[in-house]
Formats: sequence, structure tokens, C-alpha cells
Amino acid sequence: MAPTPAPESLQNFFHNLIEDEKVDSEKDIVVEIDGLLFDETLTKSGRDFYDLFYNNWVAPPQSKNYSIFIKEKPFRMFTTIVEVKINETMVFQSILQPRYAYIENLSQQAIDRVSRMLANYDEIMRQLDGDDKSGTGIY
Repeated sequence: MAPTPAPESLQNFFHNLIEDEKVDSEKDIVVEIDGLLFDETLTKSGRDFYDLFYNNWVAPPQSKNYSIFIKEKPFRMFTTIVEVKINETMVFQSILQPRYAYIENLSQQAIDRVSRMLANYDEIMRQLDGDDKSGTGIY
């Protein structure tokens, strides 16, 4: 006796389920190196800032698709401007003086700011990728 075929609605449900799993697995296959820190400093003070940032940096959990750039620009006399960017967005900028205690404090401020920005960025992306994507089109 041959088994009876499954109802058409069950077959369609199973087919749709398999297709959805393929789409989800393709989204997860994205290969990218996350969390790179780029050193674009010019002076000893800038290098000290970078070293302190690098040694104390701990990425927020589940943050991905980002690179951090630490760049230094000459300013006046013995000072420079240090900038910290996430991808292409500047999140921290300050005048850097050649005093180690000042540099240490400034690097901690930069770490705090970058951590908050990455945590907020992940939350915004989760909200944008949520179920409520459809709108009315009325502003």
C-alpha cells in the first residue's frame, strides 16, 4: 500500500520554510573583518593616545561591521588635534597636549564615547531591520 501524499497546503508551507531558511543563511554568510583599529597618528603624543586606546578598548557585545580610525592633525605649537572615527563618522575630536596624564584621561573619554556610539548604532540597526518596515507613505 502506497503512502498518501501530504495535502497541498502542507507541501507549500514546507517549501516556503525551506526557502526562508536559505535566505536567512545567505544573510549570515557575509565575511568581513570587524573591529579593526587604524593608527593614523603623527607624533609621540598621538601614538601614546593610540596605545592607551588600543590597550583599554573592549568592543560592546554584538557590535559588528565597524572599523575605528584614530587620526591626528597638526595644530598650534606643541598641540595636535586627535579624531576618532567609526567607519566614516567622526565621534570624538579633541586637542591633544603632550602630557601623559591628560592623554590618558582623553583616551578614556574617547573609549567611552565610541562604546556608546557602537551600542546605539546596533540598537538603531535592529529597529530599522524590525518587522514594522511598512509605512503609509504619508509624511
